[in-house]
Amino acid sequence: MSEPYRYGIYEKALFKKPLPQLLEDAARAGFDNFELSLDETDERLGRLDWDWAERSSFRQTARDCGVQVYSTCFSGQRRFPMGTMDDEKRAYSLRLMERAIQFCVDTGIRVLQVAGYDVYYEKSSAETAKRYDEGLALSARMAERYGVLLGVEPVELYVTSVHKAMELVRAIDSPNLHVYPDAANLVTAGLDPVQEIRLGAGRMVGLHIRDATPSTCYNLPIGTGTLDFDGLFAALRELEFQHPILVELWYQDDPAGATAIRDHLRFLKKKEMSAKAFPVKGDF
Repeated sequence: MSEPYRYGIYEKALFKKPLPQLLEDAARAGFDNFELSLDETDERLGRLDWDWAERSSFRQTARDCGVQVYSTCFSGQRRFPMGTMDDEKRAYSLRLMERAIQFCVDTGIRVLQVAGYDVYYEKSSAETAKRYDEGLALSARMAERYGVLLGVEPVELYVTSVHKAMELVRAIDSPNLHVYPDAANLVTAGLDPVQEIRLGAGRMVGLHIRDATPSTCYNLPIGTGTLDFDGLFAALRELEFQHPILVELWYQDDPAGATAIRDHLRFLKKKEMSAKAFPVKGDF
């Protein structure tokens, strides 16, 4: 029998409070892992300016709460994208990447999740895609030097599938470059998440999960969308997936979100147990 999955919660799924309280809330809700946000706001991107004392304090607080800060979502790159045609902005994007990787080292974060946007607020083109690919290759070499793992998340622009993310992983050929799928994003992209997850076999370092329909993946009550949770957990078991599963929701402005978060955790654990009730090859 395989070990139970470790479940984590995305920072923005919790009602906004100072970080020490968010870590406590995550632990009280039953989560083992916490995903920090380095988004495009000055406040969260400004965490890269923390001094050593602030970084050490955050790491110790997480340890005291019994929660591992396994990953950080580096969506600040939407504002400073690696694929931009602005040379000055691109250079700054790569400097930010190295600072984010160093931040992970200092705070004990294992995985830096990188969104698959070549650009976000600019027009995408073959050249912006090429610049993103080259920037990702440079980032992977940085990650190798620091011992941090990068996980590319398929999104709604450019890298929209695990298939595309794996093309980049194979082309760049770095032991520190992996994929970090979001099952709900795959649903809204019109893809089969179960089949896509299988394409990432051996290279997935995390999984974002929530319910979705082809038209939305935003804060749906768990179990009301079209995501095939039974098939997904069966595939994860077949792949011997061992990394955290992160519940990604957006309730930072809604204290009532605490109920939805607990509902998600109960639902997911039930689906996990159902999947493990049926033997797969190697269990006999």
